[in-house]
Amino acid sequence: MMRRTTLAGAVMLALCTAGAGAAGAAGPAAGGAAATGGAGPTAAGTAGPGAVGDRPVLRPLHDVDVIYALDAGGGTTLQERMRWDVASKRLRIEPPTAELYVIIDFSARRMSTVRLGDKLVLETMAPDNTAGVPDAAAAAAVRQGTDTVAGLACTEWDMTDAAGEVVRLCLTSDGVLLRAYSDGRRLLSAETVHYGPVDATLFEVPAGYRHEQRGPQPGSPQGASGKPGATP
Repeated sequence: MMRRTTLAGAVMLALCTAGAGAAGAAGPAAGGAAATGGAGPTAAGTAGPGAVGDRPVLRPLHDVDVIYALDAGGGTTLQERMRWDVASKRLRIEPPTAELYVIIDFSARRMSTVRLGDKLVLETMAPDNTAGVPDAAAAAAVRQGTDTVAGLACTEWDMTDAAGEVVRLCLTSDGVLLRAYSDGRRLLSAETVHYGPVDATLFEVPAGYRHEQRGPQPGSPQGASGKPGATP
């Protein structure tokens, strides 16, 4: 199973909570890597500042739709889609597991795993941001250079994730995660990035579904620490 780190970690936490494995029904990730759409970071070859005050931006500053290739181990590559609505501060993640998606509401600090098959929503506390590392990690981030991923320039930063492990994230100047490494292993890499308005209804939890709470909840003593707890 993929390690629980960065964006992939937030997804895997949700999948483990839902009792679903990472090796879902999706096939190998497709190729292609053009960035399209409206406002976004600088084009490939012009890395730009990559940060505010020489710190990485950990949440996208614009509406964005990203498709990632995930390393599931054993030479297997899976595909995952992430969509961000800047106005509502909500993230939708469609992992490689069929009949399941994740909505993260950063304003409410709630992560909802939606299981379509049994019309169930599993709720737990959300991570700090879309990069999957604590917000405080930005202050201690170490810049490592620049690169181009999916046609966009990004700055590489070494940071410590919630598990205390060092990860290297390549982030655009407007906070889009394009690539993540840990222990020399590439966990995920963006294949396509599209900037532009997203359908607000995609970020709503379906009505009429049964809700169950798992682990720390927003406003609970454990939730006040800002760290999602282990799944039961």
